[in-house]
Amino acid sequence: MDKNGIIAKIYYDPAGHGSIHKTYVAAHKKDGTITEADVKKWFYDNIQRKTDLAGYNSFITSEPKEEYQMDLMFFFDLKDPEFYGALLMVDSFSKYVVVIPIRNNKAPTLLEAMKEAITKMGGPPKTIYSDDEGGMNSKVILTYLDEHRIRHIMTRSHAGIAERTIRTIKAMIYSRIESAKERDNENKRWVDVLYPVLLTYNHLDKHSATKMTPDEARKPQNHLQTKINLELKRVHSRIYPDVHVGDYVRIYKKKDKLDKERVPMWSKDKHRVERIEESMGQKIYYVPLRPGEGNRPKGLIRSNILLVS
Repeated sequence: MDKNGIIAKIYYDPAGHGSIHKTYVAAHKKDGTITEADVKKWFYDNIQRKTDLAGYNSFITSEPKEEYQMDLMFFFDLKDPEFYGALLMVDSFSKYVVVIPIRNNKAPTLLEAMKEAITKMGGPPKTIYSDDEGGMNSKVILTYLDEHRIRHIMTRSHAGIAERTIRTIKAMIYSRIESAKERDNENKRWVDVLYPVLLTYNHLDKHSATKMTPDEARKPQNHLQTKINLELKRVHSRIYPDVHVGDYVRIYKKKDKLDKERVPMWSKDKHRVERIEESMGQKIYYVPLRPGEGNRPKGLIRSNILLVS
């Protein structure tokens, strides 16, 4: 029996199903030439990973309008008769943010909100970065971005800067609503306090990463210092092995909030990388779509793929 056969027999034994290290110890007793690297490779090729990789890497842009991140935000506990939620757009460099209330999450509504947000941001970016759920990858939005030559990167996980900004903006909104209720017994809607919140965030509060207000950070005379400050906060704690054309990978699957820990977050099927493109200092990996994968983007960023061979 070859090495992989021994490892498989030990792992799938009723007394098996242990960790990489435990499986290695048992396999090494059977065959002294089996290494922990052999067992690790077998796990990557045959066992669906249920957790994300450790650490993360910051992606830092070089100037304003290089990348806008976009995501939807909701206030389900603040039932509003007029607005379903809002579309948030944030400049990854300056952290300047715009929030557009929306009445539904249908693609035409999102497109109009996106257009308004781009205008309020001061013009189109080179790239829009978003998750790949709902209307974000609808045909009308993708067509608009293509016509205006705006690169669209869709992540299988999260638009990190947008999500952190949403948490901050929501905290500021809730604080003002709760204060109005306690102080004046006034029931304010979230849209009533949105303007002062954005005014404070963009023009008064200094961001922890840039050490400036977002409005200051997007001014040309401050670009160099903003870039320096961002670099000082850069995190690079995840090391990726190189992926080449022809390699096989698993694809990240965002877990639902109700999913258990045992639900894998990487695809069961392995996908072959058919091409790799580099754009604006970032590599995009292309794997063919398969039946049943819907609108999953063919182009994936490195954090959305797991090398298996």
